[in-house]
Amino acid sequence: MAKKRSNHFIWILALMGVLAVIMYYQFGQKPAQPPEPGYNMEKTGAGVILDFSEQSLKLHAAVDSGLANSKVTPREVKEAKREVPRTGVEGIIRWHTRNILLELPETVSPETLEQAIKPLAANAGGKVIGTEPDNYNGTPAVRIDVGIQDSLSNEPLTLVTDRIYIIKEKKAVPSKPKPKVERKSGSMAIIIDDFGYTREPIAGFANMGRPITFAVLPYRAYSNEAATRALSAGHLVMLHLPLEPLSAAEETEPTVITVAMSDAEIKDKVAKAIAATPGVKGVNNHQGSKATADRRVMKTVLGVIKANNLFFIDSRTSGNTIAAETSRQLGLRTGENELFLDNSSDIELIKEQLRKAVKMAQKNGSVTVIGHARPNTVIAVREMIPEIEAGGIRLVYANELLK
Repeated sequence: MAKKRSNHFIWILALMGVLAVIMYYQFGQKPAQPPEPGYNMEKTGAGVILDFSEQSLKLHAAVDSGLANSKVTPREVKEAKREVPRTGVEGIIRWHTRNILLELPETVSPETLEQAIKPLAANAGGKVIGTEPDNYNGTPAVRIDVGIQDSLSNEPLTLVTDRIYIIKEKKAVPSKPKPKVERKSGSMAIIIDDFGYTREPIAGFANMGRPITFAVLPYRAYSNEAATRALSAGHLVMLHLPLEPLSAAEETEPTVITVAMSDAEIKDKVAKAIAATPGVKGVNNHQGSKATADRRVMKTVLGVIKANNLFFIDSRTSGNTIAAETSRQLGLRTGENELFLDNSSDIELIKEQLRKAVKMAQKNGSVTVIGHARPNTVIAVREMIPEIEAGGIRLVYANELLK
């Protein structure tokens, strides 16, 4: 009888042990926590903003520590806020960037500096993305990119927070007579379209310190501010007149000149748009791939422009445009866009377009180009001015290149 009780006791203890194990795994362990995202999220009416600025500042600090450990002091640091549209969904991605110029002594190589920064960037949630040859304002350089490389909604994401440009330390050398080199020269007019949507780019272009032609949309929230700020800084102002595009879905403006309008309607709307924009000296078309191919519409539009003693520049949004041809037939001073600068919002790609424009000006004597009122275009144009002028190109207003 005692033996049976003992067996029952052993089974009870075993059952309690099994229950204890089950309870430990069900209730004793904390569930694994998902990693914290490297951004702050803000929901707006225009979509979701993913802000990586805080993460960017951590990487800036990591880079600064790497430079300090290598006993290197930057010669120049340029900071900027950047943002790009999200891929496939509404919203934007925002972060902070720096361009850092270094002159390394012979005791420090780019490879040594990269190795000093790598572990610090990793600890700050980023990485050294790559090292490659580049140039800084026309000077050969090695560029180290540091930033965030991850995936977002199953799409690869790369945000460069720090671009480190390394050039050789200048040494004093005996001066030698320089051979005379024939310097190519030319002129470039930079027109910036779409002023009126946002306030941020206005000051950047107004304070550029070089001629910028402002093309201002009518009836937008910041249109008057853009025009008056440009005029006070001495810049040239044009009306950026909305004309009908090929696709009705592309129409975004409150007032658009369409091919279905009568001559009287067109004249009235063009005259009112001119009157609504302070200080305009000329007009170029916003969109308009359909309207600029219609001779009746363009003769009517250009007739009003001529009556107001304004010039006209064809933005050339379509290869079928007859706007410039019609303008010259009516005796207007006329120009044409020869290159769009910022079909991409990437700063380096905008710079490449500006370098292409420099070559066009050197070859042909002049070039007229169009960019847009966006933060990254401000940065690219400002940083390229020394290189443009080093190429013998003089920046001018658009009306100086009319024919």
